[in-house]
Amino acid sequence: MMDSVAESGYRRGIMEQPVLSSGNIPTAAPGGASDPETQAGRTGWPLGTRILVVEDDPLISMNLVQMLEMLDFEAHSVPRAEAALDWINKNGPPALLLTDLRLPGMNGVALALEVRRGHPDLPVLITTGQSADSLNLPPELTQGVGFLGKPYAMRQLEAAVAQLRR
Repeated sequence: MMDSVAESGYRRGIMEQPVLSSGNIPTAAPGGASDPETQAGRTGWPLGTRILVVEDDPLISMNLVQMLEMLDFEAHSVPRAEAALDWINKNGPPALLLTDLRLPGMNGVALALEVRRGHPDLPVLITTGQSADSLNLPPELTQGVGFLGKPYAMRQLEAAVAQLRR
């Protein structure tokens, strides 16, 4: 019997899905992703697996967290940009900030700018229902920022996250 996703070529979840490439999925350290000693101080690619999701729609947030967990990430979700800043102050930066563009209060671009002040190399993935071409990003957000148009499937999410790892 095959024990790993890479060996089997499939990831089990709600539906079986072929893995696009085992090279673009973070693997757990020998102690396991849930081992606090293994995760302590591990942020940034490729070591970190924590993704902070900022999404105000509870159903989208729940679905997004579930998809990220199926991709072997440790996903945390908050509903507002201000809560994301608090989370980062308490827990340190995640490996990736995944935020909706339109949020109540501070929007996703303003959040990315604020987070980048303290963590300039933090990758940011912005989800939006509008065209990425229609956004005017400030110069601070020209590198390490990706866009994912809504609606999206798990494979599109996986590809967008993998693109930011390069």
